[in-house]
Amino acid sequence: AALGTDALATDALGTDAHATAHLAVQAFYDARGGAPAWTKPDARAAALALLARADRDGLPVAEALPPALAELADVVSEGAPDSLRARLDARLTAAVLAFGARLGTPQVDALDLYGANAWEPAPALPRDARADARALADDLTRAASPAAALDAFAARHRPSHAGYALLRTALARELALASGPDRTIAADLAPGDSGAAVHALRARLAAEDPATAPGDVYDEALTAAVRTYQRIQGLPPTGRTDAATRDALNRRQADAIPALVLNLERWRWMPDTLGDRHVFVNIPAFELVMRDTRGGHTIDVFTSRVVVGQPSWATPVFSDTMETVVFNPTWTMPRSIQREAYGRLRPDRAVRPPGPGNALGRVKFLFPNRHAVYIHDTPSKWGFSVEHRALSHGCVRIGDPQDFARAVLSRTDRWPAARVDSVFTGPWTTRDVRLTHRIPVHIAYFTATADAAGRVTTYPDVYRRDPRLAEALGLTPAPTVVAMTGPPRRDVTAG
Repeated sequence: AALGTDALATDALGTDAHATAHLAVQAFYDARGGAPAWTKPDARAAALALLARADRDGLPVAEALPPALAELADVVSEGAPDSLRARLDARLTAAVLAFGARLGTPQVDALDLYGANAWEPAPALPRDARADARALADDLTRAASPAAALDAFAARHRPSHAGYALLRTALARELALASGPDRTIAADLAPGDSGAAVHALRARLAAEDPATAPGDVYDEALTAAVRTYQRIQGLPPTGRTDAATRDALNRRQADAIPALVLNLERWRWMPDTLGDRHVFVNIPAFELVMRDTRGGHTIDVFTSRVVVGQPSWATPVFSDTMETVVFNPTWTMPRSIQREAYGRLRPDRAVRPPGPGNALGRVKFLFPNRHAVYIHDTPSKWGFSVEHRALSHGCVRIGDPQDFARAVLSRTDRWPAARVDSVFTGPWTTRDVRLTHRIPVHIAYFTATADAAGRVTTYPDVYRRDPRLAEALGLTPAPTVVAMTGPPRRDVTAG
């Protein structure tokens, strides 16, 4: 018979989930013919290590590895009674399965936190807990080691997005720096130096790149590592550890870890897949990117500055599909904007025909949604030259509409660039183009991202959403709010 019981599953997962937990635990042991999984020291150590690293995914270690379970693992030895060893085995199984389920599941309900008009998270796809349990049992049978099996299990459950993986890597580095010894670089160093200060520099760089070897000589390899770090930080790649480089190495922002954790959580709110070809707007970055997947690699094929909604007219977060490109559109001024512009409704001025004065400019890109938000051109170009571009009434204004139209239509309908250009220079005649191949569009809100070089970029929390999420996740200290400075210039145009 399988080793799992309702009581053991409840210990690990909590009473609300005990029925599903018990079924999953039972399915795991059924797949193993009732054989225990974690009695061997290497297997048990691998399971405990996986749970102890929950913080690398922004999850509380104490919930992934409850103190009672850790204490039980400490006291159960090879010679312990079979009943006690079975109890530990079942609890470890329940904890590992629970951890897998949490990896890809939102910890906070975005709708409860921000409201449906502000944030529309992707619907969660149901998971089969028993199938997940059987897959773990199969991994343990086939993998080269228990650690490899658990790594494969966790990888299947994490959000598959590259953005999540990059943030996770950055968080692991920050956690290591926060918990490790003091690695402050106190003096300027240069090639040829040696001694304890150089050893400390190597140890500090190893936190950025584990390939950095220990030692106490500032040799060519260390010089190259310093140059690489300087390039990543945007510093002159001199290879010398000067004051600016030391400042960067010694800078550890108090809110770095919470900021990374809450943006990992936001990836759990995104759709499981973004689409091989998709448009991604990050509101705090004031940026639109179009991405294509080629040969298994996703690349940026188009990037543009954008203007997004003012805090009082916040652009909502949601995903939809671009279906139509409208050239030289007519604009009907919404009643809310009429009141702002004129103090009352003005039906005589509500409809603007195509032309140079039309607030939508030459083109709009439609992905029908309940928020009535879309991407569009604008004759008001000043907003793209300022740093904080939260200026619109909710829609996304694009800085390079002609190039974006080329990028979209060349891929969806094989339009040559010249054909798009002729519309932008031709008469103001309205034309709807229904896309042959539709494109997913994701309007997102990430205040921190990481790149392949390990560099973390933070963006202004234009709608002051970080502190509320940090509080919901129990993060201390909460990330510092970075918001717009000064009142935005009034610009009564389209969305």
